[in-house]
Amino acid sequence: MKSKDKIILTKILKYIDELQCFIHGYSKEQFDADRKTINACVFDLSQIGELTSKISNELINKYPNIEWRRIESFKE
Repeated sequence: MKSKDKIILTKILKYIDELQCFIHGYSKEQFDADRKTINACVFDLSQIGELTSKISNELINKYPNIEWRRIESFKE
């Protein structure tokens, strides 16, 4: 795996961890009522999408079962 891909994947994992922390213990109703948490989650998802667009084709081809393009669409 390329060093650049490792850095990108590490950052993606950091955003996933943040998302889990943001929503831990929330019910759907609590989440829906909390605009700050929603905005923070949307930001993290868009960052994940942006980072995914920078992953090498080598890594994408190595793991074809991952829906890379779908994840990349989070940035939009």
